[in-house]
Amino acid sequence: MINKIFTLILALTSGLSFSQNIDPIYFDKKWKETSKENASFYRIKPSKKVGDLVLIEDFYINNTPQFQGYSLQSDENNYAGDIVWYDENGFDLSVYQFYNNTSSSVLTYYYPNGKRLKTIQYKNGKKDGEHIVYHQDGTILIKGKYSKGQPIEGDFEEVRNWEDYRSNNSDREANEEKEGLTKMTVPVMVDDYSAGTKKKAIKKIIKSKIFWINSKQLAQEIWYDIEYDQLHPFKQVNYDQAGKVLQTINESDFKEYRNNILKGIIYEYYVQNQFAAAIKSKTSYEGGEKSGEEIKYYPNGKIQKFTKYIDGKIVGDETFYDKDGTVMKKRTYKDGKPFDGNFDENLFWSLVSNANYVKGLREGEAIVKTDSDSIVAKGIYKNDKPYTGTFIVKTGEDIHELINVKNFKKNGLQKVFNYNIDDVNKTYNCLNDVVDGETIFYEDGEVTGKLEYKNGLPYNGKLVESNTAIVYKNGSVAEEIFYRSKYDRTEENNVLKSVYFENGKRTKIVNRSFLITSDKKDSYEGVYKNDKPYSGYFATDFNEFNHVDYYENGVIKYQYSNNYLENLEKYQYPNYDIKSTYKDGKIVDGPEYIKSERQFISKYWKNGVLTSYDIDLFAMHYFNRFHFDLKDKAIEITIFNSKKKAEIVIEKQGSKNSSKLIVGKKTLMSKSSVELNNTLSSDIAENILYYESDNEVLAKMISFEKHNLKDSEEDNSQEFTIITNLFISHINDNETIEANFNKIAEEFSTKKALETLLRGGEETGVLARLWFNKEKKPDFGILIEKNKNEMYDLKSFLKGKVLGEKKNVIFKDIRKEIDILEKKIKEDFK
Repeated sequence: MINKIFTLILALTSGLSFSQNIDPIYFDKKWKETSKENASFYRIKPSKKVGDLVLIEDFYINNTPQFQGYSLQSDENNYAGDIVWYDENGFDLSVYQFYNNTSSSVLTYYYPNGKRLKTIQYKNGKKDGEHIVYHQDGTILIKGKYSKGQPIEGDFEEVRNWEDYRSNNSDREANEEKEGLTKMTVPVMVDDYSAGTKKKAIKKIIKSKIFWINSKQLAQEIWYDIEYDQLHPFKQVNYDQAGKVLQTINESDFKEYRNNILKGIIYEYYVQNQFAAAIKSKTSYEGGEKSGEEIKYYPNGKIQKFTKYIDGKIVGDETFYDKDGTVMKKRTYKDGKPFDGNFDENLFWSLVSNANYVKGLREGEAIVKTDSDSIVAKGIYKNDKPYTGTFIVKTGEDIHELINVKNFKKNGLQKVFNYNIDDVNKTYNCLNDVVDGETIFYEDGEVTGKLEYKNGLPYNGKLVESNTAIVYKNGSVAEEIFYRSKYDRTEENNVLKSVYFENGKRTKIVNRSFLITSDKKDSYEGVYKNDKPYSGYFATDFNEFNHVDYYENGVIKYQYSNNYLENLEKYQYPNYDIKSTYKDGKIVDGPEYIKSERQFISKYWKNGVLTSYDIDLFAMHYFNRFHFDLKDKAIEITIFNSKKKAEIVIEKQGSKNSSKLIVGKKTLMSKSSVELNNTLSSDIAENILYYESDNEVLAKMISFEKHNLKDSEEDNSQEFTIITNLFISHINDNETIEANFNKIAEEFSTKKALETLLRGGEETGVLARLWFNKEKKPDFGILIEKNKNEMYDLKSFLKGKVLGEKKNVIFKDIRKEIDILEKKIKEDFK
């Protein structure tokens, strides 16, 4: 059959060579002009011209097509429209579509014998209008229509991603300009096929068709649903050359909304100009995985390779044949992995490994070659371990080595690289598996450092890793260098900081990574004593917030910082323009920063007095800052996100104090302490809040002011929930407003205080609540009283009636007993 195919291809091309009036241009294998005797390729003349374009048609010296496509007359490497390269057998090797930004709106392509093959219309660089494929007798085989690059109706040779256009350098800017003018909004496909829902009717259909070469018989056709501008195949039929149906794949056999086949056979063809010349392979699928037979064929129809799959894994024998059908070799797989025989395996980049396996273990000679057949490694395995020779091994994520081995141990020069074996990161020497001798570090082929090892340990030189380097002298660390990036490490201005060592301890740091605006220098120096900061400047290395501490004689004197919210993304070379002063190890002037997992506290001091502070809260998709000021006997809270303000005041009411939370000059709530056994007195307001403190139960009277609906919705927002939780849990009515102000700042230096704000409830220490009705009688909740035995009596209410009670509860059991009573309330309430 192969002879028939080649005879057919030569017949198609021979008519062309006889029709030429001018001798072709001949090229050697490097595409330099030469004589016919030394030629590997030729180009027919005269070339067809269309406007600014010329149709280039190149052939192998045996008259087999090598290339066809349009390019600018002024630059043959500047392509337009469809471009095809052919292999030495005349089959399609690479097919690309380029933008056509020329004035030629219709491009015509030809069979090798000069007859018309197809015509394509273009507009604004893309296919737009009719696309017609002709039989050699002039009849139409395929006819479809494009709009703005998209296939919209009819039949096509193939249905591909309509955005898959290539640009030449010369017309990329012009194309981008047109893209900006004609850019379409592609709707997002939203499907609502819930269980039991009837699938939508398919309305917009196009087909891709492959015909057998020099025939009007279909080899394959695929139906596509293109509704919502998405491509979804829903039917496929394959035929043999006589027209017999080989298979039909229906909608249920495709992966939903994807092009992959769930169940069926994928046929690949040897094609010329997208006409099928012969079956190249057929692969069976089940459940979206290769399952069953995969057969690859020679162009003459003989089997080239036979493989069997189960659930996507190769199993059993894989057999290779020559073009005459004789078995060349067999190899065996087990669980998808090489088990017995000789295997070629693609490693990475352009490297292929050939190795022998015996019962799943590599044994004997293994050779690694490039795609140009150059040997890069050759060695002997024993029991799956490198025994002697050179080997490619993976030693880390994206890290590989070319190792030299003798008697199972590394000896001699070893090379480290990522994927390109010619782009070495490091070379090192080994003696019986121990690093010994010179190690050299490279970047883009340039040496960035050298280091001598002795008995596996660094001894003299520079150890380079990523954006750091360590300098060794006589086996000890002498200097550690940090670079701005791992690139250009040899440049002096790329050094961020250098740390110097003596006898394993830090002695000095020279830092170029920041600038203090009030003391500008090219670098800042700090001196260590006994490996601890002693004098000079020392910068922190946090992720989000950094600052610089300044020491004198081992005592911290100043801290330099900046507004971290304004500098969150300024990681490189921060400028510090805020100064804080220390006294006796504490900041007395300027901001003090306290950072924990989900909160950041900034305290502002003046002459040792706390004047204000910020509490910054971080949560999933949430950030807010609460600024606290002490003003006119009130704690003023400014909310960063909403710019709203709240006030907390403490007022004298008779013989006791009452605290109020005020928002926008309206009292949101008020509270005051009450005696635990006095909660049922006649002056009780709306409800009682019971909470634990220092191993006893205390009570607060809480009064909520009534506002309109809009105010109510605002008061239930997250930020006002936080303010409310703070007011309930952290304000002590019996202390001064100043004491409460300082207490909040102190308590919010802990994680527990943060959970109190965000969650409330148990985190606030709250045990239970008791609501009263209009008659000021218990209506809903839990009543807690202390009895003469210093224990607690609990009573639950629902709709003004006692629902349950528990007497003589000790303190450590009180929360458990309250939970039992509340559970009963919830059950009866439902």
